[in-house]
Amino acid sequence: MQFFVQSSLHYQVSGPSTLLCSLKCVKTPSQEVLNESLSTSRDTYRSDMSLGLEENRFTLFETSEAGPLSIFYEATASTSVQTVPFAEINNQDVHTLDPAVIPYLFPSRYAPADRMRAVANDHFGGIQGHLDQALAIEDWLNKHIAYAPGSSKEQYSAMETYENRSGVCRDFAHLGIALCRALSIPARYVTVYAFQLQPQDFHAVFEVYVGGRWYLIDGTRIAPLNGMIRIAQGRDAADAAVATLFGNIAGTGIEVNTLVGKDETEVFQPLNRADLRNAGNALCLG
Repeated sequence: MQFFVQSSLHYQVSGPSTLLCSLKCVKTPSQEVLNESLSTSRDTYRSDMSLGLEENRFTLFETSEAGPLSIFYEATASTSVQTVPFAEINNQDVHTLDPAVIPYLFPSRYAPADRMRAVANDHFGGIQGHLDQALAIEDWLNKHIAYAPGSSKEQYSAMETYENRSGVCRDFAHLGIALCRALSIPARYVTVYAFQLQPQDFHAVFEVYVGGRWYLIDGTRIAPLNGMIRIAQGRDAADAAVATLFGNIAGTGIEVNTLVGKDETEVFQPLNRADLRNAGNALCLG
């Protein structure tokens, strides 16, 4: 499926500042970036780089000139998803994992899995099968955590989300990741552009690694699982933040828009968790 994405970040600069952004769609075997552009409202120093475990596509901007600054990105990306029958999905012991997957078992800043082992085992330890456990975690998140913009802070980890029982998409993802890792299920944080998300914004989900594949999980269930365009992934939001600010700079707004690409001839058919369960499938994101 072909999608067109647009995003913009707006800032007020009051002195020397550096801005590290992750806006670009990542290139994977299942996601092709057909064209893209990244620009700014005024001249800045710019450096493109690959960072983190997954070599996410970051851009660093540096400016010393006071005043407003905006960053604009747009791209057309072609994505494909894979549905896998539950019957074909098997558990994988930790000692057989690819070494590249091992870091996604470790506790991290926003997903302190070591502090949530008792909670994870109490709620989900009796469920057989890692994917079944992960899907039970998704169900629990959707039922017990309220999606409430403004209810959490940037510093909140999975612990605060569990205690407060509310948050936004990044909080859902961090709590899900922490619970999965506490059950020895590798899990990673993913930022995406999400088609049919209302209101339009950046979105955060997570993936679990079971039987050699990464499967998409989203406790918020506020966007179709097959309408997501991958931006970045990592241990948690610290690895895949849309923007990280250094110096004398403050955010003033963001805008995001995700549409079907103008050259796409197929009609988008949204897939949600109920659709996948009815078909006996799990979904791998492009």
